[in-house]
Amino acid sequence: MKPMHISLAAASAAAVLALGVGTPAEADNKIYTGGESGSYFNSFGPKIEAVLEASFFHYDVAASAGSGENLRRVIQEPGSVGLAQTDVLAFETSQDASLAEQFVIIRNDVAYECVFAITSPDFADRLKTWGDVQRYARRLTVAVGPEASGSATTLRFLRTLSEKLAEGRVAHMSDTDAAIATVIENQAQLGFFVQFADTNNPRFKTINDAELTFIPVIDRAMLRQRVNGEPVYKAQEVKVTSAGLLSWRGVSRVITACTPLAIITANPESLPEGSPERQDLVDMIAALRDAPAADLQPSEGWFTALLDDAVEMSGQGLESLLEQAERAAQQLQQ
Repeated sequence: MKPMHISLAAASAAAVLALGVGTPAEADNKIYTGGESGSYFNSFGPKIEAVLEASFFHYDVAASAGSGENLRRVIQEPGSVGLAQTDVLAFETSQDASLAEQFVIIRNDVAYECVFAITSPDFADRLKTWGDVQRYARRLTVAVGPEASGSATTLRFLRTLSEKLAEGRVAHMSDTDAAIATVIENQAQLGFFVQFADTNNPRFKTINDAELTFIPVIDRAMLRQRVNGEPVYKAQEVKVTSAGLLSWRGVSRVITACTPLAIITANPESLPEGSPERQDLVDMIAALRDAPAADLQPSEGWFTALLDDAVEMSGQGLESLLEQAERAAQQLQQ
């Protein structure tokens, strides 16, 4: 009987291998993030992958060119997931309204990226609010990253909200660090970028060492924006200096607009009603929506510090800043 036992065991093992049980399967779907060195790819993508794996959805994190590409990918590949700045989604849908019906925001409560503008000491006394930037925009050069970057898309979106801002010159640099260097060298009056308010990032040290000034990027038009019914921006007070480092004007925090990190996918209605693919997409969305936000957030120290330091703004402090920006923007250009 022993040979028979061995034969059955071998047959069972062969059957298991044939079915692929217990062996890694290639993912059918992707989580589109950003560049391989960025936080979307390294910190947020793996968290989404783990949450979906717990519900037996097998996804792989994939690098991409960023938010704009991710929106196109999820529409073209129903079932895939993308990470995107909410304001990039707002810009894309403002250019093509039909896009709004082709994707859904699964959730946007996981993290925020903030909009930063910087200027040199030579211009700080004239550029104190976003209204001042709009007032003088026609004679300003704004340095920003590559044309396809999220920061550049954010700037394009803000220029659609203000005719004055749209009159300004834009200089696209190789990356954000090059844009900051352009301001330090007084080759541009303004530097512009969007990122997590992680003051341990060397970028903030460079800005403070050069004694550049942060300008609050916020006004009423920005706070009124919506995409798929969701706010595009929230006002937050965030740190702009790391521990032990203080900018030349003594500014350690700034109130600015921050845009939610959106987790997106295709609209399930784009798939045939009653199909397994549509039901899988509905179930995948539910799995991500039902997960605690903490399960989708990085555990690294930079992110927990970011959560501890950011304060959502409202009330009189915010209203005063909005009024200042409004008055400045309404003044005649000089």
